[in-house]
Amino acid sequence: MSYKVVQKQKNGRYYLYEVTGVWDPVKKNSRQTRKYLGVCDEQGNLLKEPTRNRTISCSPVYGPYQLFVQLAEKSGLMSALDDVYGKRDGRRLLAMAILGVVDPVTVNQMESVMEDTYLRELLDVEWEFEQSSVCRFLQTVGHGSEQKELLFRELAPKSGCVIFDIVCLGTDSEDLEYSEIGRKTHLTGSRQFNLGMVHSMEDHLPFCYRTYPGSVADVSTLDNIVSDLKTMDCSPIELEMDRGFFSIGNVQMMLERNMGFTVPVPARVNISKLLLSESVRDIDSPLNTDYLARSVVRGYETFVRLQDDDMVKASKDDEGAIRAVVFQDDSRRTKEIATLYSRIGELENRLSGKKFDRFAKKKLTRKEQQIADLLEFSEDEDGKTVVTRKRNAISAKENACGRFAVVTTSKKHWLDLLVQYRLRNGVEYDFSQLQSDLYVGITGKSDQNSAEGGLLVNFLSLRLRLTLINLLKEKGLAGNYWVPDVINTLKKLKISCIGGKWRLNEVTKAQRELFEALGVKIQ
Repeated sequence: MSYKVVQKQKNGRYYLYEVTGVWDPVKKNSRQTRKYLGVCDEQGNLLKEPTRNRTISCSPVYGPYQLFVQLAEKSGLMSALDDVYGKRDGRRLLAMAILGVVDPVTVNQMESVMEDTYLRELLDVEWEFEQSSVCRFLQTVGHGSEQKELLFRELAPKSGCVIFDIVCLGTDSEDLEYSEIGRKTHLTGSRQFNLGMVHSMEDHLPFCYRTYPGSVADVSTLDNIVSDLKTMDCSPIELEMDRGFFSIGNVQMMLERNMGFTVPVPARVNISKLLLSESVRDIDSPLNTDYLARSVVRGYETFVRLQDDDMVKASKDDEGAIRAVVFQDDSRRTKEIATLYSRIGELENRLSGKKFDRFAKKKLTRKEQQIADLLEFSEDEDGKTVVTRKRNAISAKENACGRFAVVTTSKKHWLDLLVQYRLRNGVEYDFSQLQSDLYVGITGKSDQNSAEGGLLVNFLSLRLRLTLINLLKEKGLAGNYWVPDVINTLKKLKISCIGGKWRLNEVTKAQRELFEALGVKIQ
């Protein structure tokens, strides 16, 4: 039996003790033990919690989760998810997306990893991340295609320049509607599907994606995405694409839809060869020259138009005239010309004087065959191989070195257009580096709804990760930190539950400086 005693000390303060009666079996009598509880008032109410009662019950990871929660809040992603899916489901999606960036795991491991994070408390999510619960949730989210479209509409820019790109991903599931045998199946052994991603050049973030069958060509997807952007009230919009989307049909369709575009013309297309040859005469003019990124760059402007399912040269005043620009980077041109003649000379030295073999060209590698197309092979009277250069073919190849042509509806100065196109290359590079993250969304998903839900979560993870990448670039930290560096540094910052209250552990100098540089508050 125990009871509490209030004892007044000489200093006028009151202390609370717990008195317990203990039986002493040796002396055959009872005695009392006292346990100090803390400072109290005259009625025995503790004034503060005693230090000895502050036991640590858990110490989950705090740093990276606090970072991505604030990034989601500042970028508007959190509010968009709350508006579309409601706070409960929106925060579940955001929690899974953040976990996919910081510590990506499979569905059956999610609960154990979540237990070691402070993410539930940061997002106020009272939900068990067990495998069965997560799978049912992904199926529900994947089935709600209307909500997904509303989310894309919330995230979409209403005007400006956007980038559309296609990536091919593999899947081992044969039950997905869009998984097919495609052009890379012989390399991976897996069925595949195509994922179209749309990025905004305003905030450099993806805001929409589309899934396509694995066998579909890039050019056939453009009509759908143009229609989708119209329904999202994105107008006026200028599409930035790579040369894989160039076709007469696509150009015609975008003109009919009054959709702005900038697309490179593939070097194999006749109009590209004509534009590059024509530019040689004037592109080196000082009036067409500027300096960009430690290199001299040049731009030559002209016009083309569509005629009988083809693209031909035109003048500015012609009906249906489309602006065409040829860009030249002198540094890149010098390197490419040196590489061209180096490979020509290497192939000449290797084959000249050897025994003539009319099948020799087929035995070369793919790159060597491209060089071999610039050479003429014949047999001399001694049965030896004679190699002769094709003057016109090599001249055309040299004209294309360090140069490329685009057709565009943009009215920007050619230098601004080149800067915009190079920004597109940067976004495409970041996207290619994150393809593995998107692949996780489809792995192990046996039904269509689960796969759609998984892709949505990984799309949100991709957007969060790119938000951090853009912030690192903006703050000048990209040279010192990259995403894994930031996560590993902040993972060491934990928060402990001591006596039922949360206490943040000591913040190191590196963690504090990183939070300050990124403009993130430590709660």
